[in-house]
Amino acid sequence: MKAKTEAQKRACEKTSEYLFALFGEINVTVFEESFILQEGSTFVYVRVLPVGAKQSCVEVSSHVVVDVDVTEALMRFLLTNNLRLTLGGFALAIDEKGKGTVILSHTILGETMSKEELFVSVSAIARVADDLDDQIVTTFGGRTALTEMQAHQAPPEYWEE
Repeated sequence: MKAKTEAQKRACEKTSEYLFALFGEINVTVFEESFILQEGSTFVYVRVLPVGAKQSCVEVSSHVVVDVDVTEALMRFLLTNNLRLTLGGFALAIDEKGKGTVILSHTILGETMSKEELFVSVSAIARVADDLDDQIVTTFGGRTALTEMQAHQAPPEYWEE
């Protein structure tokens, strides 16, 4: 991963070390500028970002539901659930067609992050996203991250013997 600052580089190295120690190399995928972990029907993305020239942060997020109709009821649901969350919060990204992506994220300061803090953040985001994604899809529509990924995978090839 390319770091823009020394603080980001240090935090990225620490994040990598912690994630592989906590979740194992087989469970952590490095893709472009993110570390990716799967939990049930959701994926958790961990990115290290610069904050000014001397600080960094570690963003832990999940695209909980994609391609959902943006309604007042959905927004009320997300805001109400934000009050119940101990870590993180929901956001709603709206594309040019008016469809929404529900995102759950939590941010940690990179310089002072401990292994335990990263574990709690990743675990909380994964658990909440996996618990609520099916409920949101059932109530409001859209697709889970896993369903979205499976829709874009090529079908398996069959070889004749």
